[in-house]
Amino acid sequence: MLKTYMAYSREGGPQEGAFLVFAHNSQEAKRISWDEVRDLICDEYIDVAIKLLKEPALYKDADQEKLAKDIPHVVDNPTSCSHCDTWGSELSEEGLCESCIEEMEDIAQVGEGK
Repeated sequence: MLKTYMAYSREGGPQEGAFLVFAHNSQEAKRISWDEVRDLICDEYIDVAIKLLKEPALYKDADQEKLAKDIPHVVDNPTSCSHCDTWGSELSEEGLCESCIEEMEDIAQVGEGK
């Protein structure tokens, strides 16, 4: 079964851009994502970092045909938070990550004088 990984430039960090990768192991994830990470950073030499993600909701962003056939692949535009554009965690029905929901709740409490 394919696992979920985040691939990004080690130097730039995931905030500079990251890809969702479906692969059997980290070495495979690094190999198949190298071109995408390099093209994003526009550099000849990139040290690709791979992070294993354990969020089942990410499977909905996979190419379902490739997933069913157990074919490793890269997703360059996974579903992200509608407020902060981060991805990698489950989103609410409103399309918000947990951090943004908490932030908005804090702002609402301050507005209510609590």
